Amino acid sequence: MGNSKYELVETGTMLPFDVSLHSVNYVPSHWHNSVEIIFVLRGKLEVTVGAEKSTLSEGDVLVINSWHVHEVIGRDLNIIATYQIPLSFLKTYISGVEQIQFDCHSSQLGPNKREAMDRMRQLLAEMVQLIHKKGESYELDMQVRMLGILSILMKQFKAEAASAAMNEKYMERMMRIITFIDEHYREPVSLLDLAEREFLSVPYLSKFFSENIGLNFQSYLTNIRLKNTVEALLHHVETPIADLAMQHGFPNAKSFYAAFKNRYELTPTEYRKQYRPDIYEQKEKWSSNYLAFNQSSALGIINQYLQRGQSFSQAPVQPLHSVTHQVDMETIGKPIKHTWKTVITIGKAKEGLHADVQRELRNLQRRCPFSNIRFHGIFDDAMMLYDEDEAGEPRYNFRFVDQLFDFLLSIGLKPFVELGFMPSKLAADPSQTVFSKASYTSPPKSLNRWCEMVRHFVRHCMNRYGAPEVESWKFEFWNEPEFPAFWPATEAEYMQMYKRTFQTIKSISARLQIGAPGRIITFGSFAFSEAFFAFCKQNDCLPDFIPLHFYPHEHIDDMMDDWQNKLMQLAPYRQLQDHFRRISPNPNYLKEKLIHEVGFLKEQGLADREVYLTEWNSTAYHRELTNDTLYKAAYIVKNLVENLDDIQGFGYWVLSDNIEETVASPRLFHGGLGLVAQHGVPKAAQYAYDLLAKLGDRLIAREEGYIVTASSGGYQVLAYNYCHFDDLYALGDTSFIDETNRYNGFKDEKVLKMAFELKAIANGKYRMITHRINRKHGSSYDKWVEMGAPEPLSAEDIEYIKTASVPERSVQTVEAEHGFTFDTVLEPHAVALIELIPLY
Repeated sequence: MGNSKYELVETGTMLPFDVSLHSVNYVPSHWHNSVEIIFVLRGKLEVTVGAEKSTLSEGDVLVINSWHVHEVIGRDLNIIATYQIPLSFLKTYISGVEQIQFDCHSSQLGPNKREAMDRMRQLLAEMVQLIHKKGESYELDMQVRMLGILSILMKQFKAEAASAAMNEKYMERMMRIITFIDEHYREPVSLLDLAEREFLSVPYLSKFFSENIGLNFQSYLTNIRLKNTVEALLHHVETPIADLAMQHGFPNAKSFYAAFKNRYELTPTEYRKQYRPDIYEQKEKWSSNYLAFNQSSALGIINQYLQRGQSFSQAPVQPLHSVTHQVDMETIGKPIKHTWKTVITIGKAKEGLHADVQRELRNLQRRCPFSNIRFHGIFDDAMMLYDEDEAGEPRYNFRFVDQLFDFLLSIGLKPFVELGFMPSKLAADPSQTVFSKASYTSPPKSLNRWCEMVRHFVRHCMNRYGAPEVESWKFEFWNEPEFPAFWPATEAEYMQMYKRTFQTIKSISARLQIGAPGRIITFGSFAFSEAFFAFCKQNDCLPDFIPLHFYPHEHIDDMMDDWQNKLMQLAPYRQLQDHFRRISPNPNYLKEKLIHEVGFLKEQGLADREVYLTEWNSTAYHRELTNDTLYKAAYIVKNLVENLDDIQGFGYWVLSDNIEETVASPRLFHGGLGLVAQHGVPKAAQYAYDLLAKLGDRLIAREEGYIVTASSGGYQVLAYNYCHFDDLYALGDTSFIDETNRYNGFKDEKVLKMAFELKAIANGKYRMITHRINRKHGSSYDKWVEMGAPEPLSAEDIEYIKTASVPERSVQTVEAEHGFTFDTVLEPHAVALIELIPLY
């Protein structure tokens, strides 16, 4: 919208009308060529249409007819949705619309029209939701709802056109006058100046202005100056208020204060405190009339209006996409190492001694064997490795370490040990902790004593398991030092501790492998890593491998100062996780960040170092409700297939929901990060790994949505239908999902019919085994919902969920002659594996 108070509403190419979200401050008297609908989602507004003033509160809907002069004032922090419908669109569907007005103000309705208004609110809310999903039929879906709104207006709220509209006869003259005022409002503009420009007398122009705008000239000029000063007031907090007033045309501060107090019933200082600038921060330019705002704090309010109608509970009709893939089965293909099977993770070392976690690890190794297991907290107090006697001298106890490592090695898992955190008695500041079950993040009170502990630990392991075995393990250094929550000291202290630890381990055996600190690759800045690697080169302590962590949360860098200055005094880790609610809207974020990170390592001269993702997930939040759903199966398959063997390891964080980083939840499906829910209930994510484990060791074809492999036992086709979070969900708005409805936060959802034409496959009979993970099969969460979402669950309930939610399996004998063709149908988030085993 431009500064002119006549607004010619021009829509984009996508839609013939405009739908927007705003927070309104002050919109001076204006008019436009469209019907405008205001839907208040939060707060209060004062709207004057012609001479009629109304107060709108949460849930109110007001229709403003075209050519009607109106003014809008925000009375508190508010959120509104506006819908501007140009006459050109209305004329297409409503005959004689020029003679029709709509008398629609929700607060003035009788009982007989309330049902119609509820339906209208629902349609308005659905349109807001749709603009953030933008599916394939987005334009059609939006127009269907807009036509539904127009139908309601015509049936329930139609009235004869009144005379309060702007007089079109004088539109051109008014446009010139208004434009001149907007361009010169900072100057001492007078009615005489305008009269001379328009060749009119002052009395005539004064009357003309009042009749067409509804205000006298001086009041209108004051309003324009006030609007612009208020916007500057929120933008430029460093500038004195009096200076802003003078810059925007007020002759003195007193006249500004008087106009401001009359309009807002607050002083400018009180107003500035109430409307803090950070509430309205955005990367795009502010609208001149409506202040845009951080939508993630607001969009969820419309959920209540969606729930009033049936559409929220009804499953949407999904579009069907058919695609055919031709695959040359004679392709030699490249070998596949399946480096995603290098690392699996649990939370803390002590959790590896829990009976339930050990059962889950045994089950994992039976179904999908991994070679290494990564965890942190080997030096936590819970492991009882370090203590001090009455004289303050160290004493060591490796009983729990031995129990853990004995078990892991017995099931084929080598320890991938993060060297941390600090024993409380060795911590310089024991008040520095992280996690619900506290781990101490302080530097050591004695670096020599820290190194001595590391020496005892490593030597004990070598004595017990042998040097060749321990030299095949990996030791990742202290977790994520960029975060104050994990390293509350200086970079210099961290690097010195790393160097001394490196030297200590290498003095035992040069073949022991020590890694860099795990870096979250969604940090935009490489400053810490650049400084770290420069330090390592100068001190001859370059790491043997590079651990990386990935959580798809953007803007982490922007929040660092806030965490440093505020959150450490509160509940730092919980607050940190709350900030992580936003998720990148980019479905290919992992692949792009890995390419970027590998490129950075090459620039640092570290291209020869092995790279491991020792933590990765679709979120860092332990209460993200989509974690339990079918979505995670497609997420895991998509990212592992697309990044297949690009690095040396992909350690999904984490195996089990039984993790002591956060307070334990009494609910089975609480949004935990694990592949396995409590009570050992596999999620769809776990079954995704089961299907991946069946892939062959030779790559034949790989495109978006599928991979074809070969092995000595036949061929494997793995297909998936990945759908990413919609814009609302990516912004952090989780209001559209709840305990039993967790699939409302995705976009581009479609049913995918994939046909595969396997060319040059050997003629003969094959055993064709099809495995499917969808909402009916292989998703324990969906089975729980289907059975009534019971809480709490009995032992019988849990056993039923386990047995009833395994992937679908079908077996048939097929014959290939001059090729073989088959198809598979995948609903959103579904995964299917087809095995073709030759029969001799």
